[in-house]
Amino acid sequence: MAKVVFYRQCQLVKPIPTGEMRQVAWIPDKFATAGKEIRLREPDKSWNAGWIVAHVGRTKLAEADLPDFHQDSKAHLRASGDAETAAKRD
Repeated sequence: MAKVVFYRQCQLVKPIPTGEMRQVAWIPDKFATAGKEIRLREPDKSWNAGWIVAHVGRTKLAEADLPDFHQDSKAHLRASGDAETAAKRD
């Protein structure tokens, strides 16, 4: 049986020359430590280093229970009729 990996929702900050970038992400529990520097995997499989864990949420979810925002967004577009409107524009 495979080991269950748990995730926590964290606020991440990355310093840049003009200030900072912020994002919220579900990251593996073993990396979810405030002040820790982490790397994030990009869609092209490269690594984006320099992100600092600014805040760690209390909720812990198994990987199978993580929300799928892409599917949620597609379902919303279909339910609202916006998916058809976008198809007509193309």
